[in-house]
Amino acid sequence: MLQIADSDIAEALIWRFWQEGLPRSGRLRLTDGRTLRLYHPGTLNPDSGPDFLQAVLSFGPGKRLRGDVEIHVRPADWQRHGHTRDPLYNNVVLHVVMWHDEKIPVVRKENGQYVPTLVLSEHLQHGLDRIRKQYRRRLEVPAPAGYPCQSLMKRLPVERVHALLDRKGSDRFRQKAAAISRRMKQVSAEQALYESAMRAAGYVKNTDACQTLARRLPLAMIRTLVGTGGGHRIVDLQALLFGVAGLLPSQRLAYSGEVPNDPYVSEIEARWEAFRRSVPVRSMEEHDWLFFRLRPLNFPTVRLAAMSYFIAAGLRDGLDTLIAGPMNAGAERGPVALLRQIARQLEEMTSPLPGDYWLKHTVFGEPSRTARRALIGRDRQRGMMVDVILPFVYALADRDSRSDRMRLVREMYTGYGRQASNSVIQSMTNLLFHDTPEKKATIDRAILQQGMLQIDRETCRNKACGQCVMNGSANQTRGVK
Repeated sequence: MLQIADSDIAEALIWRFWQEGLPRSGRLRLTDGRTLRLYHPGTLNPDSGPDFLQAVLSFGPGKRLRGDVEIHVRPADWQRHGHTRDPLYNNVVLHVVMWHDEKIPVVRKENGQYVPTLVLSEHLQHGLDRIRKQYRRRLEVPAPAGYPCQSLMKRLPVERVHALLDRKGSDRFRQKAAAISRRMKQVSAEQALYESAMRAAGYVKNTDACQTLARRLPLAMIRTLVGTGGGHRIVDLQALLFGVAGLLPSQRLAYSGEVPNDPYVSEIEARWEAFRRSVPVRSMEEHDWLFFRLRPLNFPTVRLAAMSYFIAAGLRDGLDTLIAGPMNAGAERGPVALLRQIARQLEEMTSPLPGDYWLKHTVFGEPSRTARRALIGRDRQRGMMVDVILPFVYALADRDSRSDRMRLVREMYTGYGRQASNSVIQSMTNLLFHDTPEKKATIDRAILQQGMLQIDRETCRNKACGQCVMNGSANQTRGVK
């Protein structure tokens, strides 16, 4: 009988899932962002070597391939089992694992060729849920103890709840502005804005990678290479971003050295080749970026394409000048009008040309099922306003000792409407307002959501309830100072 733990699963059972549990129509998403179509799982190998022989499949829009498939529990098992040094595995065309790791390792064969990875659990959620429930009952793990704030929320009036969340949301805002201020002392204000905006565009899984790219490819270098006039082309900026990021097909093992036969891909590869010798930095590696468990619209390829427009908008006059423009043109218009104008400015700076390649693609060479009109959605733009733009404008005002403008930015932030929810906001909302849905409905401003994020970071992650502002020990509230 197979023994299955919640964190592990026997390879023999994975073989069965591979043979019988996957759909034979439609496409499955690989960890490198491409798609897979499976026509035949191959024949189970009773001898040494790969688990399945002569499987038939295709990647993206490519032709059918015939080759072997190796099955593992986790991605790292490929190297742990010594397949990197074993020529018996040189005919493997697909690595299949049950569980994912946060950072999927690059899988190479003995001959140096790349092997793409498919994570079965991503396509077998219903069946795996039943398996997990069965074995969790056997383990009889006790449920975690409740949080004191859950009962506290029932007693506190909604005004007090808002005051506490305002306080922590204000703390979070000040910390973001302070981080930008520190960076502005090391580089220009524009470069600090660029790095912060790139980090925000990375959206959780690729924040560090996007920030690293912005520092490796600073705006001064971009201007040297493409100029500041109107003659630059978006394709030049995209070639630079993708090339230094190491995400072009010619740079990625995911494409096995085969550049997709696509006019845009050919052009961007040619533009990068023209720039490459003039770029004085080493390109990043494919494994620096995460595609796995991301919605295709959040792939780093799409986000970097969007940021090419943001960069292009500021090449002549400066990104900081554009963002601060509404404040300089007339701060007397009040926080609501100014906030609307700054948000409109950001939207214009990230708006793509109608025929942009990435409106119909999420990876190179493989068209999306549906086209779209934006590369950065409205929700992410709102997130960038709260995480980057308003803290940056506040930091500028602080640098220039403009207390009147600092006060105005505080008013814009405290009045900013609800952001799109993310997993942490959703989790914190469920935690705090599990039994008080009427209070949950009043969380209608970004500062309140930011307050929950700050509480999660400071105390909830370590269950440091005694140090939490929600434990009732705080006797005063305050807004952004």
